[in-house]
Amino acid sequence: MRYLSPQFRKYDRVFREDRVCPTLARFRGAGAFACQPIVSKLLTVVAPIGAARVGKRSCKLATAVALLCAMLGCRTSTVAHAVDPEAASCIPADTLVLAGVNLDRLRAAPLYSKLPAAAAAIAGAFTGASSALLAYNGKDLLVIARGSFAQAPAGATLAAPDLALFGTPQLVAAAMAQRRSHAAGAPALLARAESIAAGRQIWIAMQGGVAFPLSGNAANLNRLLHNAESATVTASFDSGLVLEVTAIGRTTDAARNIEETVRADITLAAAAEARQPDLAKLLRSIRIDREDRSLRITLSADQDAAAKMIAALAH
Repeated sequence: MRYLSPQFRKYDRVFREDRVCPTLARFRGAGAFACQPIVSKLLTVVAPIGAARVGKRSCKLATAVALLCAMLGCRTSTVAHAVDPEAASCIPADTLVLAGVNLDRLRAAPLYSKLPAAAAAIAGAFTGASSALLAYNGKDLLVIARGSFAQAPAGATLAAPDLALFGTPQLVAAAMAQRRSHAAGAPALLARAESIAAGRQIWIAMQGGVAFPLSGNAANLNRLLHNAESATVTASFDSGLVLEVTAIGRTTDAARNIEETVRADITLAAAAEARQPDLAKLLRSIRIDREDRSLRITLSADQDAAAKMIAALAH
């Protein structure tokens, strides 16, 4: 680097020693790294100016520009997360299905009172929780509940004063160990969840290519996942119901197979509800779109239609 006059040396050190910049030292922020070479280049250019003893106004201007870049570079960036980062740090590494429930918003939804008794009982069991993250490994379920807990709820272990873990001792231990590592154990699933969770009361992200111990109509899910790399489900209850399912096929042919299977299942389901024309009409209104390997299934219903559908599914 060119010779730096004394008035600039202290600023050059700012960009050469991480210890003077918390963002560089701890966060390694993109803004800091972007600004560092710019300022170093700036100081290289203005060095001859200082050495030539130009007027004080020029030196002050160059110093002000350097300090401005320093402030911009060291500004800590804030990233909004759709999934609670602290709860996500407890996700075990063997998680195959990741789900989230915004309990506060779900309880406030008009359709909450229409939920099947079993679903309402599950939501009611977490009275002190505002949200919950669920991690399933194909065998056992871990619930990570966020809320204000004066003490550990029955059957739970507190990972923090506002974070309770429900599950088998092995799963809870795995979650606590994962939390100490300061990183989620299923990053691919978490990334999928981040892309769908915002604004939804319920969301689910699933790994494809696996088979779960399901029976009855629920076993059809395994057929979908067999041909998929991943799949997601979201549900919003703010005004009626908006249900969306997405799947990424392993190949274009696999995505086409998923589409054909879903269309056939919907046709059969609608035909089976001939005695309930409103429900049959709602099933036939389901929209299915496919582009290459991506499949999207959407159902929208007003409150009355959604309530009837929920009641029918409950039976």
